[in-house]
Amino acid sequence: MTGAPDDVHPSDDDLLALLWCPHDHGDLRPADDGVRCVACGRTFPRIDGVLSFLDGVELDDIDRREQASRDAEANWYDTIFGTYTNLVEVPTTAARVGRPDGPILDFGAGTGRLTVHLARTTGRPVVAVDYSLGQLRRLVPRCAGLPVLVVHADGRSLPLRDGAVAAAVAAEVYEHFRDADRRRVLRELHRVLRPGASLSISTLAYNLTYRVWRLLGNTGAKTGEHLLGGDFFYVRQTAREFRSELEEFFDVEEVVGIRNFPVRSIAAALDRIPVGRLGRRFEALMTARGHRLDRAWERLPLSPLTGFFLLAGARRRRGDGASGR
Repeated sequence: MTGAPDDVHPSDDDLLALLWCPHDHGDLRPADDGVRCVACGRTFPRIDGVLSFLDGVELDDIDRREQASRDAEANWYDTIFGTYTNLVEVPTTAARVGRPDGPILDFGAGTGRLTVHLARTTGRPVVAVDYSLGQLRRLVPRCAGLPVLVVHADGRSLPLRDGAVAAAVAAEVYEHFRDADRRRVLRELHRVLRPGASLSISTLAYNLTYRVWRLLGNTGAKTGEHLLGGDFFYVRQTAREFRSELEEFFDVEEVVGIRNFPVRSIAAALDRIPVGRLGRRFEALMTARGHRLDRAWERLPLSPLTGFFLLAGARRRRGDGASGR
């Protein structure tokens, strides 16, 4: 696709042309119950508006438990992202890809916070990919009327063609892949991005708070197997660690800290003071004005030490082969 007017309102066939069969890379054609590979004949169903490449796939125990946890959290997932969090995280993540001249991949789309924002602000089609069918079911109605293709797939083996997308975002997902899988993810992102295309990707930051916690004996400060009560592996990285992994496949333009002020934690502490509803007043003030300070703080050299997340702006190198180095 190009930047032509027809690109802004693509047909279903245009969006489907971005995909291929993950088994043999064959073309996909519409079928009564979803899509069918013209080469191998495999069918992939459309479930509640979600095109699933994982329906019926047998998973190993770790993947099965993590997928089940993701599905189980779908009903409350959005509640952990308050207005302040979204005012900071969504626009700064999207800003790193600018206004691409073709389709955008939302990798680890979840319930669609970034998907909706990208489709509305860029006017470009978005391919929203996630491992959780439960989360994607909540994304579908949010994207009604927008140029969005919703795909249930494994991020380590994307059903997207080489060079299919002009930009990609990956928010709050990279940190949940184990070491070898993070490299597979970066290789896949590199493969599906066009040469020179931009990538905006975040990961949990091993910031000053967690470094102190580790010194105090918190063994889960850096990495662990459970997060927010679910079966989610997680790792927190320093800016140097994050940059080093990305640089194997991408030119890294910047790594900054985002969500630098723990507004909800501060508000909760203030709410313990039994006068003046201080916590709610503080949160309202930060939502109205403080998010601008948080965004400005990103530009400071110390932001990777204060941010809850690290956010990298990167670009696929021109002239690289499809699979990177």
